[in-house]
Amino acid sequence: MNTYMNLILEQRFFHLLSEYSQRKVSASEFTKAIEELAIHVANFSINEQDYNVLLRCFSFGLHRLKSYRVRFEQEKNALFASN
Repeated sequence: MNTYMNLILEQRFFHLLSEYSQRKVSASEFTKAIEELAIHVANFSINEQDYNVLLRCFSFGLHRLKSYRVRFEQEKNALFASN
């Protein structure tokens, strides 16, 4: 399972999220990365038969997305506060 979580984090989508504050990421880059992530998750879902593993992996991914959302909100608030 940890291998799958590492593979998820290596997906381009998560790399783009981590780079977002350092460089401008285009909507088309995000769209392509989301498509790649969706294909990866769908393939894993089809091949993994243990629902407990699926639930843990999806929860992990959701937690990661929420942490990025919080970070982006903090950066946005800091930007507005400095103006």
